[in-house]
Amino acid sequence: MVGLNHRSAPIEVREKFAFSKNSLEEALTRLKTDAQIQEGVILSTCNRVEIYALGRPKEKINGALTNFLNSFHKVSNSSYEKYLYTLNGIEAIKHLFRVSSSLDSQILGETQILGQVKNAYLKARQTGAVSRVFPFVFEEAIKIGKRARSQTQIGCGAVSISTAAVEMARKIFGGLAEKSILIVGAGKIGELSAEYLYSRGAKMVLVANRTFSRAQQLAKKFNGKAIAFDEFPKAIIEADIVISSVNAPHTLIKKEMMSKIISMGKGRPVFIIDLGLPRNVAPDVNTLNNVYVYNLDDLKRVKDANLEDRLKEAEKIEVIIDNHLKKIEPKLQGLLYNEL
Repeated sequence: MVGLNHRSAPIEVREKFAFSKNSLEEALTRLKTDAQIQEGVILSTCNRVEIYALGRPKEKINGALTNFLNSFHKVSNSSYEKYLYTLNGIEAIKHLFRVSSSLDSQILGETQILGQVKNAYLKARQTGAVSRVFPFVFEEAIKIGKRARSQTQIGCGAVSISTAAVEMARKIFGGLAEKSILIVGAGKIGELSAEYLYSRGAKMVLVANRTFSRAQQLAKKFNGKAIAFDEFPKAIIEADIVISSVNAPHTLIKKEMMSKIISMGKGRPVFIIDLGLPRNVAPDVNTLNNVYVYNLDDLKRVKDANLEDRLKEAEKIEVIIDNHLKKIEPKLQGLLYNEL
């Protein structure tokens, strides 16, 4: 296996070596024409590009794969080679198992990678780039990825600021179906938080921003409505969730304001995600009944606690992988002996 990922290479290097969906079939076709390579799979995501190949001798295979990457992407600068890593034999297979289990992901325990591994294998199979050994290896990797999720809690708990905000909102409301969101300020983290909330059932979205055209742009994304920035206090009356990410030198939401808003409302809880730095919400707002305020530090504590839990689960998966490798090694050796 030869590849690069989010740890070994910055994004401007990874994007030079990425395979688009349209180019993947051509790449696999060209890869399997190499006389030294008997089988091959290309895994290309936003965070990694890895080529798994079967052949010998390993020294020549590693060089052949590096040359293939350079030639296919028309990259001639040898300085990029410092970003590549290579693994051989059982270590390459163990790495694949760790990848499919999301142990090597930028966000530990994320869910997308297993499907990406499966799609990479299926594409190689459709193109005729695999025959006997890699179907076994990749199907075992997919099994391990599924076991990692079914036998551990690796995917539980939010491990980003945005997902931590969603997790807290769900705890407060018991569910997000039909909840209304007010976005104050159009910052990127606020947008991501709204995106997560919206994808999990929250419905009405109002956006207030100092630049009205930006408010309109963001509101359109969520089938919502843009409002003038100075109208956001009135909009809080109708909101269940307020996401504030305004760059302001002073607090925008004060206790007196929220007290009036609560008295005008129906007594339902209001969840405020304060993503501002300096803070947009005065600290004493949190003392009001039915008002729940979480700032960046609060969300970071939630995120860090969840990450610590995931790291403990990751240790269990490492044991699962090691035990499974021992179990399949005799069959793997038999397949390799027949092929090579």
